[in-house]
Amino acid sequence: MTSLLTPTESTKRGTAAETAHPDTRERRVLVVVDDACTTPEVCAGVRSYADDRPLAALVIAPAHESVATQWYVDEDAARADAAYRLRGCIACLRREGMRVEGHIGDSDPVHAIADALREFPADEILFVSAPQRPSRWLRPNVIDRARHSFPQPIEHIAMPPAVIAGSH
Repeated sequence: MTSLLTPTESTKRGTAAETAHPDTRERRVLVVVDDACTTPEVCAGVRSYADDRPLAALVIAPAHESVATQWYVDEDAARADAAYRLRGCIACLRREGMRVEGHIGDSDPVHAIADALREFPADEILFVSAPQRPSRWLRPNVIDRARHSFPQPIEHIAMPPAVIAGSH
């Protein structure tokens, strides 16, 4: 499901253990960024998944090719773009009061998620992407592949069009 910064009721419910003691454990969210999530609205949207509990996030930015480098492999450019997305998202989420770390991931987001889950057992996975331009993930069904590969609830947060206009 794609949402504009609003968690669904199913993702807010939590497990039986979390429901019995909702404030005893921090919510762990793996954030996968396809675009820099640098606006307060986007970061507050991620924050809303915590249900007033402490939130820890691991942000991964897959080092995929950009539109400019889609016809050849430019690993340095892909890593530079991923670093830009990563820095922006981490800074924004920290301003929202979250405990957040991050790293550049594999060029395939599903592989990047698998790698990240080994070190960060997440309660939920959030994809953050831009809705108004071609996403490198939406065409190859990355979100569907992730839903079939991992047991965690997976949500897709599409940034509002106004956010995209001022991001790069």
